[in-house]
Amino acid sequence: MASAAAAIALWPRSPRNPAPESVPAAWAQFRTSPGHQTHVGKADIPCGACHNFERDGFKNPGTGVCANCHAKEAAVAHRGGPGTAATPCLSCHAFAPDIPKPTCIGCHAKPQGESLAVVRHATLECSQCHKVHESPSVVAADCASCHRERAPAHAAHAGSAGCLDCHGGHAPAVAALDACATCHTQAHGPAPPGHESCIGCHQPHDFIAGGETACVRCHGQKTTLAAETTPAHAQCTSCHMPHAPGNAAAACIECHADVHVAHGKEDACVSCHQPHADDPRLLTSACTSCHTKVAGVDTGAHAGGIACEGCHKPHAFAPLDAKTLCASCHARETTLAASNPGHQACASCHGVSVAHAPAKAPACGTCHAKEQASAPAGHQRCQECHDPHAGEPTPTCGTCHKSETTGIHASVVGGCATCHRPHGPQGVASPPSCTSCHAAATLPALHAAPGHAVCGSCHVAPHEPPRADRVTCTGTCHTDKRDHQPKAAVCTGCHVFRR
Repeated sequence: MASAAAAIALWPRSPRNPAPESVPAAWAQFRTSPGHQTHVGKADIPCGACHNFERDGFKNPGTGVCANCHAKEAAVAHRGGPGTAATPCLSCHAFAPDIPKPTCIGCHAKPQGESLAVVRHATLECSQCHKVHESPSVVAADCASCHRERAPAHAAHAGSAGCLDCHGGHAPAVAALDACATCHTQAHGPAPPGHESCIGCHQPHDFIAGGETACVRCHGQKTTLAAETTPAHAQCTSCHMPHAPGNAAAACIECHADVHVAHGKEDACVSCHQPHADDPRLLTSACTSCHTKVAGVDTGAHAGGIACEGCHKPHAFAPLDAKTLCASCHARETTLAASNPGHQACASCHGVSVAHAPAKAPACGTCHAKEQASAPAGHQRCQECHDPHAGEPTPTCGTCHKSETTGIHASVVGGCATCHRPHGPQGVASPPSCTSCHAAATLPALHAAPGHAVCGSCHVAPHEPPRADRVTCTGTCHTDKRDHQPKAAVCTGCHVFRR
């Protein structure tokens, strides 16, 4: 440690920087620091510009005095990232002895706040791209000045940052492989096995896919359906999208738009047409190669002898319905069933395999359980009234109930169904009371007399005229009149019930 006298002797005197009356002996060490050499030695700045001798002596003045001369630099402070505090001046400008001039990499070899660690370009002069106290602080140099490999076509789009689209200034070069999906969110798509990396087909700084050569390089030559006669089938990318090669089955419609497929899934052409079969002459697979439950061969269904194409067209595969299949042989039945709700589909009674193995129609009660359970005696056999395909009753009630249809209620509006139903669940469950139609207040003559309120006293059978003989009237009600006019056969000759 030098003495105070020696320190004064070593003081860098100048007209602007006279020696103070006393200088701490540590000056001999502090004067060697980069900060003091720059400010005192080179710039000839007086010590008092930073140190207040009278108040603090040579105490560290802190960084508050820096802005007195460096207002511009202080206004654009060095920060670790948005929202972080400014980096103190003394972190980069050393004024203490035995401290070498700080370097950027001294801090940035490790992550600093939001700033990642500097890996690439760590040995270059940072000031080539970074201007610490200017705005903007990063002015990137032209990458091509050092890196001759460029991809101008890849960067030729609005808003491009050139190389920085993929490469971070300090990130390892391999990190650029993860940047593709940042822009190519749609094209990246699902990565099937073997296609995880973009550079499998796109070479860095080239970015033009290798086309067929890229496919063959990994997948080899493939035997392709009708490749000799259909040039498009010889090109992999006609069916396989580069970024979704597994979706080739849906590509058929791009060329074969005039083929309307209604067999299974509409994009399932490859179910019958094998694109890479061992034999390129095999244009389609046998129907029974998939439909093994139908028959062992393509002519074994529907009692045998009928080829699948006899009913089903390969592309316009029609579902089973009366118009397209059954009607060709069963015209009468399908015509009748067409207007019979619930019976229009043949399969509803003849089973789902009606075309391949028709089943015997089940009992009507299988579906119409409520109707069969509610049918009165004599109405249990459905086919006696209903044609199985037409549904509507073929005979009328009078076919079996002739006498009732000629009785006193034959002219009732609505017919038999006004009072009766053949079975449930709709219609009247049991005949309604007489007063539902014949209100007591509207009945004429002796109907209004006391004791005549119960219709069944005289009207024993609903479909027959009322009984008015002496036995009926005097048997249970008018017993005191049994000897009254004994020659009269009926009472209504004098006692009228009509107007």
